[in-house]
Amino acid sequence: MSTSQHFFRVLVFSLAGIILVGVGVGQLLADTWQVTTKRLLTASPEQVAALVNDFATWQKWSQADANLGPQTTRTVVGTAGAVGQQIVWSGPKGKATLTLSAATANSLDYQFNFQFAGEAAAPTPRGGGRVEWRAEGAGAEIRWVDSGAWDGLAGRWVGWFGALQEKVRQVQSSSLEALQQQLNEPAVPPTNK
Repeated sequence: MSTSQHFFRVLVFSLAGIILVGVGVGQLLADTWQVTTKRLLTASPEQVAALVNDFATWQKWSQADANLGPQTTRTVVGTAGAVGQQIVWSGPKGKATLTLSAATANSLDYQFNFQFAGEAAAPTPRGGGRVEWRAEGAGAEIRWVDSGAWDGLAGRWVGWFGALQEKVRQVQSSSLEALQQQLNEPAVPPTNK
């Protein structure tokens, strides 16, 4: 056997081994992800509910956003605090929706969906979340949980590195900080006309 044939054989077996290890280890990696952020707020649970339960007020404090290319539009449809209320982003890359799926006096659940431009199928579920709040001392504790599932083996490997989870954690933290600032703003006195 020549040196070049030996080298080629070693190369083929090495690549096959790397692929097998990648697939084998990938099967052991988590196929779901979850990020939780908590914060104590200096506001009552009722004040928190007023801003969190209505997606129309999320633009004042939430950093959750979908960039779907230039001229992405954001609209809110549906009844405030009611199941089915949505934030809808539309742009050249597609359409994303955040849909209120359950609401109580102290929590709301939502589902996040995405549909690529030109895709005829229904929007693909990308994950969901829950925001809940409760009285804590003179204020309220708020807890925000986002979760989802990875699409296949490549997604599991991406998840192992944690970039998406860190981005979600940053969005949750900055949103809850902005929520606290919004709650601390003094009430605007009514104007008499």
